[in-house]
Amino acid sequence: MQVKKYSNLFDFDIQENIMIYTNPSTNEDQHLNLSDVKHEEIGKIVASNRLLAVIDDNLIVYLDNEIIHVVNNNFINKLFDLELKKINNSDIKINFKNKYIAEITYGNTLLFELDDFFSHGYYEKIIIDKSFEKIKNLDIDFNERQRYIGLAHIRYNNIKMFITFDRFLNEIILIKTPFNVTYINKNINISLLNSNNLYVENRENGDNQIINLNKINTSPVPVSDIRMSKNIKGEHILVNFTFKNKRYFLYNQSNGIHMLRSNPKLMSRYRSILKTFSTRKSFYIFGLFKHNGYKAKHKFDYLYIQNKNNQIGKLRRPFRKAKVLNQLVIGKVNYKDITNMQRIHSNLLCGSDNFILHNISLSAFSKPMKTHKVKRYMGNVMVLRNNLGGNLTLTSIPFSREYSLTSKLKISIAKILSNKGKSKNINLYFEKKSERAEESTIKVFDKIYNSKKNNTSKNYFILDRNAPYYKKLKRKYGKDLIKKYSLKHFLAIYKANHFISSELPNHLINDRLYIDSLRDKIMKTPSIFLQHGIMFAKPVDNPMAFGFHKTYNKYNNIKNVISSDLEATQFYKMGYSPNDLIKTGLATFDNSTLEENADKIAYMPTYRYWEERLIYSGDITKTSYFQTIMKIIKSFEQNGILDRLLIVPHNKFSEFIYDYMPEYREIIESNPSNALKVSKIFITDYSSAIYDAIYRGAYPIFYWEEKEYLIENYKAIPPVNESNAPGPIAKNIDELISIVKRSIVNNYNLELEYKNKYLNINEFSDNNNTKRIIEELQNLQIL
Repeated sequence: MQVKKYSNLFDFDIQENIMIYTNPSTNEDQHLNLSDVKHEEIGKIVASNRLLAVIDDNLIVYLDNEIIHVVNNNFINKLFDLELKKINNSDIKINFKNKYIAEITYGNTLLFELDDFFSHGYYEKIIIDKSFEKIKNLDIDFNERQRYIGLAHIRYNNIKMFITFDRFLNEIILIKTPFNVTYINKNINISLLNSNNLYVENRENGDNQIINLNKINTSPVPVSDIRMSKNIKGEHILVNFTFKNKRYFLYNQSNGIHMLRSNPKLMSRYRSILKTFSTRKSFYIFGLFKHNGYKAKHKFDYLYIQNKNNQIGKLRRPFRKAKVLNQLVIGKVNYKDITNMQRIHSNLLCGSDNFILHNISLSAFSKPMKTHKVKRYMGNVMVLRNNLGGNLTLTSIPFSREYSLTSKLKISIAKILSNKGKSKNINLYFEKKSERAEESTIKVFDKIYNSKKNNTSKNYFILDRNAPYYKKLKRKYGKDLIKKYSLKHFLAIYKANHFISSELPNHLINDRLYIDSLRDKIMKTPSIFLQHGIMFAKPVDNPMAFGFHKTYNKYNNIKNVISSDLEATQFYKMGYSPNDLIKTGLATFDNSTLEENADKIAYMPTYRYWEERLIYSGDITKTSYFQTIMKIIKSFEQNGILDRLLIVPHNKFSEFIYDYMPEYREIIESNPSNALKVSKIFITDYSSAIYDAIYRGAYPIFYWEEKEYLIENYKAIPPVNESNAPGPIAKNIDELISIVKRSIVNNYNLELEYKNKYLNINEFSDNNNTKRIIEELQNLQIL
């Protein structure tokens, strides 16, 4: 059966006309016979409406009012109830092709085809040709300077679509965006007239006004035609809405009604002077907490994590009736509730019983990234801290040794001892969480260690004693190899002049670090980023990558190693300049080859940060990461090639994958470096390890069945695409198996077009990358 999935909110498999799925309401495995489906409701998901999947152009799976529906095409008249409003007598029409695909036409000409009205942020445009000449001659009353002419509005639930003619560029533009409205006061009504103008009405006295949203900014703008009336005086906020991913507020001030955009703290005149303390089970905040909504009919003293579906507590005002003291609050957040949210990081918010107001900060002078409280709770570390914006964030991560009493004592001693004099320039080398010595860093360190010319610096490699090769490397490098978590390790961090690593500097200890004195030193120290993979796979503009953008990067990265001019474009996108880059190629590629008898087929799905908390909390089977791996395993098993498959989970997920798949442990390889050596075929969605595999001589395959789902959750589009991918693309499991079998028959020979595309991504193949990197370090007088 042909299945087109639009979202992985609800995942399923189909075998012999049977849908196999986990009911999201009960978490029980269930089966649905698709041969006689008319209309089935099969579970509930707390999410916005959307099209989930289409099966054989006959069955439609969609989410409506949080209920999952499976409907036979023959038993629904129309899936999407669209409302079309034409403007300027335009000849726009909507025709449904087969109940879930709509064609938008102008006269007899097809403009756009839409098959998912639920998705957001859609933007498309087409160039006007001769068939659209009559658009230019529309009988419209406009002045010669008017650029945009509206042709139609389309509405589906909270999704608004605007079709506009750009007179200057001769383009027809389709914009699709959510328009979500929360009415705090029912006497106010708002509606969109077009993609720029909002109609506002006070039903109580009949006042109305048209507002140009382009003129609403982050400072209050008076809404002068809407007068104050009796029933809206008691509310501070009247309406909150989002449009084109921007948040707007219509609210009361003492001098009338105003509107502003994206500045809720200014709107509420928020003031706070808060302190924190912690107990065995909870974090507490207390002190002054003032905003203009605390006297409103709808109280804004509820505590939330992330959104209004995750209420986690309430601020109490013990002296609410006292004029001077009614702004004092105390609030509690239980550790248990934080872990139940299944998130690593959760911003702490305040709001009413159904409406989020804004983030909470301890004061207007809160220091970004300051850690307030760290507590150990049931195998986790619970952290109350400030984020980059100075607002409170709750973090829950697995416990690790740096938070033990022994490590804390060593850190304190090391900080004191570090004030004593130091002679030579000290450079620290390390790889992922200082637990490995397999990639670029160890190659650079080894070449420097074996060089007798370097007398101007001291160079140390940091490595965990649990690494399988720790004793061997300790014998080789002696005192120049420092054991992780030792006093010498912490002292070296405080004394170091430079960090040189294939990871960001926090990996000297852990990927997440909430010990402020150590983190501050790590952030200040100049570092050379060697990279562990070419940055041309996952999108660099996804929200989780913003911390590496030059504007937001708190680490002192003075140079970044790259492999090509094409890769450099990704760094430029993040705000870096050519002077921040070293084009030498990655050291990890030097002399990297396949083992002589390599015959494995590796599958390495990339890291999915949005599923990390689910995995840590024991719900890994609910993740798309786990389900996709199982889908690959079952398919390889059915095709008789399971014995050649090697599953390579991301390092953050590997131990959990291993624990939950006991029957397949023999095909799980937690170390990507080992997998790369033995894999003749390498499959991934967006892991940069595929470029390393190509360098070694493996046949690369991009498996993009979940492409739209990944893009939706990355919130950005990856740079590698259909036009530049240096390997064939499989859009479903059947195509993947077919490509695998074909590459085996063709003796794994990569086609010339893919070889040329790869050379655009990695320009170096002479095995001298390490030498070039060391020359650059010498030029920088680091060595």
